[in-house]
Amino acid sequence: MTRTHRILIGVVVAGAVVIAAIGFAGSYAAVRDLAEQKGFGGFAPFFPIGIDAGIVVLLALDLLLTWIRIPFPMLRQTAWLLTAATIAFNGAAAWPDPLGVGMHAVIPVLFVVAVEAARHAVGRIADITADKHMEGVRISRWLLAFPSTFRLWRRMK
Repeated sequence: MTRTHRILIGVVVAGAVVIAAIGFAGSYAAVRDLAEQKGFGGFAPFFPIGIDAGIVVLLALDLLLTWIRIPFPMLRQTAWLLTAATIAFNGAAAWPDPLGVGMHAVIPVLFVVAVEAARHAVGRIADITADKHMEGVRISRWLLAFPSTFRLWRRMK
């Protein structure tokens, strides 16, 4: 990896952190107020922090596990669900203004797209993808050459 690559990676990581920080700051008050209205009481100030921290931790863990070649797609799907929940909670604060609801969706979507691009890059570097399915050995090969097919199958697994 060249020096330019490392600089670009630093710029991208810094940009993703800025996007995440802006998204958190922008949605914190709206989600906290909604949580107070829905009876969360003293937990209301911590609710938006928990959701946003959950998104960041799950996506970071997904990137890490993909990097070390043990992807676990449920982490990514749960992070997407939490992101959708954040958008919905923020949208509820802007309801019934459709433009306000759409504006609340922009930064979380930017963050998820940036993380998905990073995940794609990590998957390509590690030469894997979470959804990649390894083909099995054909039954005809098992019948025609069992010992060598068994050795092949063991190497594949």
